[in-house]
Amino acid sequence: MEETSFIVDHPENGRRNSHSQRPSTSRTNEEKIIATPLYQMVDKYRGGDLINIMKDCQKYADFSRADWYIQNVVINSMYNEGKGRVESIAVLVQRRNKERNDRLAAFKRKKGKGNSGSNILAEFDPLKLLDGGKGDAKFREIVWRLEERGVAGENLVGCCLLQGSPLHKKLSIHVLETYPKLVNDIFVSEDYYGLSPLHQAILNADIWLTSYLLQKGADVNQRCYGAIFCAEDQRESREDSLEHEYVEMDRCTNYTGRMYYGEYPLSFAACTDQFDCYRLLLEKRANPNAKDTNGNTVLHMTVIHEKMEMLKLAYDTGGNLAVANNLNLTPLTLAAKLAKKNVFQQILQLESTLLWNYGKISSISYPLANIDTINEETGNLNDDSALSLVVYGGSEEHLDLLDLGLLEELLEAKWKYFARRRWMQSLFAFSVYYVIFCMAFMSRPFSMTTSVLTGVNMNNFTELFNHVISDELSSAFDEVTESNSDYSYKHEVCHLWNYTSFGASGHIRMVCELLTFCLVLVQLISEIVDVYNVGIMKWWRVLKSFPAKLLYKSSFLLIILILPVRLLCKLGNRMLLLDNMFSLISVLLTTSHFLFYCRAIKFFGPFVSMIYTIIARDFLRFSVIYFVFIFGFSQGFYVVLLSCQRVREQRADQRPSNITWQEEEIASVEKFLRYPHEGILHLVMLTVPSPESMIKFYNLLDTCPSRGLSVVGKFMFTAFELLVRVMQLSVLIAMMTRTYKQIAETQKEWKRQWAQVILMLELSVSRKQRLIALLQYSRPIGTDKTRRAFVVTRKIETVETEMEKLIREQQAIEKAKERRMILKRRLKDRLTKYHVPDDFTWDS
Repeated sequence: MEETSFIVDHPENGRRNSHSQRPSTSRTNEEKIIATPLYQMVDKYRGGDLINIMKDCQKYADFSRADWYIQNVVINSMYNEGKGRVESIAVLVQRRNKERNDRLAAFKRKKGKGNSGSNILAEFDPLKLLDGGKGDAKFREIVWRLEERGVAGENLVGCCLLQGSPLHKKLSIHVLETYPKLVNDIFVSEDYYGLSPLHQAILNADIWLTSYLLQKGADVNQRCYGAIFCAEDQRESREDSLEHEYVEMDRCTNYTGRMYYGEYPLSFAACTDQFDCYRLLLEKRANPNAKDTNGNTVLHMTVIHEKMEMLKLAYDTGGNLAVANNLNLTPLTLAAKLAKKNVFQQILQLESTLLWNYGKISSISYPLANIDTINEETGNLNDDSALSLVVYGGSEEHLDLLDLGLLEELLEAKWKYFARRRWMQSLFAFSVYYVIFCMAFMSRPFSMTTSVLTGVNMNNFTELFNHVISDELSSAFDEVTESNSDYSYKHEVCHLWNYTSFGASGHIRMVCELLTFCLVLVQLISEIVDVYNVGIMKWWRVLKSFPAKLLYKSSFLLIILILPVRLLCKLGNRMLLLDNMFSLISVLLTTSHFLFYCRAIKFFGPFVSMIYTIIARDFLRFSVIYFVFIFGFSQGFYVVLLSCQRVREQRADQRPSNITWQEEEIASVEKFLRYPHEGILHLVMLTVPSPESMIKFYNLLDTCPSRGLSVVGKFMFTAFELLVRVMQLSVLIAMMTRTYKQIAETQKEWKRQWAQVILMLELSVSRKQRLIALLQYSRPIGTDKTRRAFVVTRKIETVETEMEKLIREQQAIEKAKERRMILKRRLKDRLTKYHVPDDFTWDS
């Protein structure tokens, strides 16, 4: 038995000839579709035997011939003469799964990846299947034969409604009048599984047909699980189980896809703005709070598709705004996650309560359950709150949400009641730590350290670290273990352990180093406690938004490593070098932490954001392309200079008097040729504007003994200057300028930086302190003290419609005319006193 991606051949289908059992190049998929009995009745080109009969019947207004065909021919394609039969859900799921796997296998064969499907149905528990699993129905009534269905798994009614013409609609009604059980006979293919005539009527925006199907007993709770009607980013993760009918998919999704309508007919009506159909379904007791596979209700679907009026209707007819989906998102937090500003505002308006109103000034309270990051009962942090999703959203649309009065005032309240005080305390504590750490570093005996390290070749890091790791480390260790004479911690290599021989600076260094080490341990323990309380995933999610703080915390590890390195000072002056390197890097990383505090200051915040953005986006992209060119040119120059040196050596042996390179140039060439990566460093130095270095390098190429190599070198030098120094550096400057302008013009970006600092400070506060702060900037809802609300007092600005604007302008014109007539009347009365003639006109 062979199957294609759409056609399912079955051995019981007697109308298929023997050629359908094997692939044939002479028979196309189109011919197989035409040969299907269903498409002989009604095809996709608005033809077919039954359609032709219906046209004749409609012409003569006599449908007896069509009814006879339906009763005598169509009946052969149904189970039990249209009464249907009960089919196991497992059989339908296996059929759906096999179709998906065949399609995946065909796709992989086309891509050259083999012929195995990755979505093969797994084993199932027969006892659980018999017991009913989670209470799901394990059997379904099927009317149309499975082997007689179309490519989409449709029956005759579904095929007619797919066409959507008035003639097809009339035919479907005739079929339903004869076989009413077809009203709940669904599509059974992978793409359209669960699609019922009721779904199709709603998609066709046919109110009359929707009402007709509901009168015929259409199931208002029928769910459509087809791949076409699920989110686009979940289609590749679809999996089946014989224990239930719905499809298992990846929970993480952004709900993308224009055809993701929420499975239920009520959700289909909401997503397509079918208000009348929606009310008809509600009359048949459709549940607006029923959840689909992703846990989304009708309100969630109106948020995804931004159906403002339908959202209001769904809420007024029983929709619950407190229901959360599988990602723990309510309609409000879902709007925040997807950055749907208009929908977010409307849901806030629906949830709000008007406390008092005086003219254009109103006081409104908003429940904080799904808005604030602090849980109003436990004090824990809520990652799925609207404020958290907006602050860490990252898109420009999320920045627009921060402009809303509610979120901005909530952040200002947090800043006022605890974040500002916490920020100042943190800044003061860090400043004290920084002063102590710098004093410990600056009080080192640098002259002594320099004299000890004088014999170390610090020009080549590769040679240095190879020597530290292998030869020098092992030889020094042998020397220490074999000789116990005068090699102790009082030796000059271990002079950093000697605090008494350097006077007051030595005592200051001892105290400051001890305090620094203790403070680092305290901060590490505090960090471990925070990770334990909030979880490592949330801790990392918050910390990665602050590169300066991440660098600062990395310095803790280096400071801790200084202790074992200093204890191993007996191994040689290499340990002293590592000690100083770790200390120097720690100072740089610690100093960068001041950028974290600058983000909360409006004057500095945008510039800190510019630095982060330029490094993370512009400079990173530039570096990748830049080093590709640098690597290529460095190896080219390496070969050219190496060849020039060999030619020079050969000519020097033959004619020593004709040496063209000076000693300084020879030293430069030898340095360039010592290692390949030395050439890379030299070219990086050439990129920096320095005429002297460019002239020296050009002279090396110009004085090459071989004229051909000199020409090649000059050509490469010219190409390097144009492609790297001129073009790429100009591109980098242009990218940084664009980023600077974008951030400078976006004043909202600072609000996001400021908000992230507040939420970061909130993370370091205990639950008790969070609850105390919450009680300060919120008020209880009614008599329930555990439910809190945030009160906002603002001026209500009404938006005028075009008609209201025209009426207001007309009223202004009428008032102006009235004032003009009054002025004319007053002036006429005054002139009457001076005997003005009666024939005097005001226009003259």
